[in-house]
Amino acid sequence: MSKQFDGSFREYLAAEPEARFTDWLAARAEPHWSMACTHPFTTAIGDGTMPREAYARYLIEDYTFITDLASTLGYLVAKAPGMPSKSRLSGFLALLTSEENDYFLRSFDALGIAPETYQAAAQGPVTRRFSDLLLSSAGNGSYEDGLACLLCAEWCYLTWGLREAQKPRPDAFYLAEWIDLHAVAGFQTFVGWLREEMDRLGPDLPPERQEKVAALFRKMSVLEVAFFEEAWTGQTIAIPDGL
Repeated sequence: MSKQFDGSFREYLAAEPEARFTDWLAARAEPHWSMACTHPFTTAIGDGTMPREAYARYLIEDYTFITDLASTLGYLVAKAPGMPSKSRLSGFLALLTSEENDYFLRSFDALGIAPETYQAAAQGPVTRRFSDLLLSSAGNGSYEDGLACLLCAEWCYLTWGLREAQKPRPDAFYLAEWIDLHAVAGFQTFVGWLREEMDRLGPDLPPERQEKVAALFRKMSVLEVAFFEEAWTGQTIAIPDGL
């Protein structure tokens, strides 16, 4: 994981000449970035030690979030600077609304969660904050703002997904397939593209805009930790307004 760094991107490059802009974003988000990628909830998925009730809480919350993630992608497709970027984002949107939706429905059934439960579920406070940050950044902010938030969420999942994929496959299909979805070559390629897109655009942003996307990436990291923690413990996690 990255080492915490509190300075500007220019200062980071002075210390790490070969560093990428996205490396700086991760370093600026520490220790929350590493805490999100290594949370006990994520390791329990690969170990097969995940309590059913914790995973049920997680899936219901994540299911309430999927519609907002799809809307975020729609905003970014509209704002993307060229057809290659629009194509990448729209391709991921198509995957999100097909394969992942099918996974949720089969997993709910296996966990004994009735349709009326997950269909009527309201977002918890942390999920609401998470969704609001994504939607406001992508809808009201710049393309780079929304991209930074999306990158944080998807890069985190790729990081733990690749790690957990190295372990023996868990018996529960809903754990094994969740790892698969976040470790397959197609997802690796998409997250790699997100990083490349941010690395392409970020260095040319004015310093104040670089600071804004770094702050957004950090806020997303904080909320990702809280999202996992609530599912893991079943306890409400208080998030300071200023993060």
